[in-house]
Amino acid sequence: MSDNNNVSPGPSEQIIVDLEAGSEWRFELEADENIALRVLSPDPVFINSEELPPASWYPIHRHTKGALYAPTPARVEVTSLPASQYTSTSTIQPQLLNLHLALERTRILAKRYLNDGIANEDGVQRGSRVMIVGPPSSGKTTVVKNLVNLALSTGMGWTPGVVGLDPSSPSNLIPGTLSLSTPSHPIPTHHPAHPMGSPPTSTPSNMLSADVPTIGWWLGALEPTNKNAEVWRALVERMGAAWRKRCEKDKIALASGLIVDTSSAFTNPLLGTKKDDPKARYSLVTQAVEAFGIDTILVIGHEKLHIDLSRLSALQSLGTVVLRIPKSGGVVDLDDNQREIINNFQVRSYFYGEPPLPPQIAPGGGSSAGGAGGMGLIGKMVGLDGGLSPYSFQIGWETLVVLRVGEENSAPSSALPLGSSRILSPTRLTRVDPAGPAHVVRLLNTVLAIVQITPQDRITPAKTTELATDGKAKTEATDAEGVKKETGTAEGEAGGDVEGEEEEAVAEDLDAEEVPFVEEIGTREVLGFIVITGIDAQKKKYTVLSPSPGKLPSTVALAGSIEWVDSA
Repeated sequence: MSDNNNVSPGPSEQIIVDLEAGSEWRFELEADENIALRVLSPDPVFINSEELPPASWYPIHRHTKGALYAPTPARVEVTSLPASQYTSTSTIQPQLLNLHLALERTRILAKRYLNDGIANEDGVQRGSRVMIVGPPSSGKTTVVKNLVNLALSTGMGWTPGVVGLDPSSPSNLIPGTLSLSTPSHPIPTHHPAHPMGSPPTSTPSNMLSADVPTIGWWLGALEPTNKNAEVWRALVERMGAAWRKRCEKDKIALASGLIVDTSSAFTNPLLGTKKDDPKARYSLVTQAVEAFGIDTILVIGHEKLHIDLSRLSALQSLGTVVLRIPKSGGVVDLDDNQREIINNFQVRSYFYGEPPLPPQIAPGGGSSAGGAGGMGLIGKMVGLDGGLSPYSFQIGWETLVVLRVGEENSAPSSALPLGSSRILSPTRLTRVDPAGPAHVVRLLNTVLAIVQITPQDRITPAKTTELATDGKAKTEATDAEGVKKETGTAEGEAGGDVEGEEEEAVAEDLDAEEVPFVEEIGTREVLGFIVITGIDAQKKKYTVLSPSPGKLPSTVALAGSIEWVDSA
């Protein structure tokens, strides 16, 4: 390993990084550091297994941690050297390549079987489904991205499924979400947001990697816990069903396989353990394996976790193979402050689009160490996606229905009478009253997930039904007393306004207390996200930020614990 021995100044104050065969140049960009790279040598150089375009500037924004890998000797020009950068010959790229070759063999055999009916001695009928697990800051998302880019770079037309089960580091959307996407082109590494590519936006994209078909589900928290374990299970089951439905219609997706990125909470053996089975271990891991049909689990650098999962009888009965791969020496340990910065960046990128190029690395403007005469970078820049124009507007409290999902949002069990037990559903819906105390409601700066509602999703509250039944009984009693029909009708019309007012008042009370929707809407796919940026208690209106102008696709939204304040 060396610090700056591989760096040499070139003509016109160029900064050149020379890479040995099989070495990595690792960098960690701080808040005020932005760099651009371009390959000067004829042999390829890779970043997360995506080949850097030759002779074109490749921008990398602040807060990004990454590494360039050169399988053969290479030269790379850098606009400026980060404060933290070094080269290393210790790399896990050979192990990742071996994994890719094994997965590629399975894909090819599955494609031959599905398209041509050619059987194979291994009995392969579908692509491999791999799940990556490991402790925090072990490089799980990086391994997933490398395996995905290796598959997408073969030219075979694969569309592997990518499942994001790490809501603290979402693959495509914003923190608090679980996602399922099917990229078809290699995914770049320009900034910390959207490590697996960004979903389609309301504007045309310049990059194919910025148009990744994505489905999202809302957990509303940064990790699974014992309190939201049932909600988590319901979401994972829905994701597994969505993937199976996709594979039934798309043979290429079935042959391409599945790669699952998981939360570091999966390393907790007691997480999600149910009361009726207190001895169960790694129940959320087992449930995810069953939901997605996982056949291989890759454990990164955690020997005890590898042994525990290998001995787990539930996985043995499913025939799941557990393998261990080394942890890269270039993995950076992120503290809570750094994670919060990245999460805020991810939310902002969803609403405002890709960040603009800083002046230091913008072509034809600003100043740069790699430019000539302080006129900016000279040469071609890779294609970048543009920004978005978010839209802020007001909407009434009665129009936007805000719900919370899960048992943790109901009254605690200690508040129940002695000897009684809770019979509420763990995925029940609770309506948020914006007129309540701010420290209880917690709606200001809260991210909301918009869900679609159909007429079949609406339910009639029990009290309204009882009220209508009582009204019918009173009418029948009046007719039985022999009152004239004309008089009775006239009296009924006269009293109907009052009775109607009573029904409206009861309906308003019901709206504030009960949720007139089925519980299923709390765990279905989301349509998009908005943020409540203001609450006007006098006018009873929210001020919300939407990524695009126009009417909201639905007026029912799910709230969680994810908050965001635009501080940029």
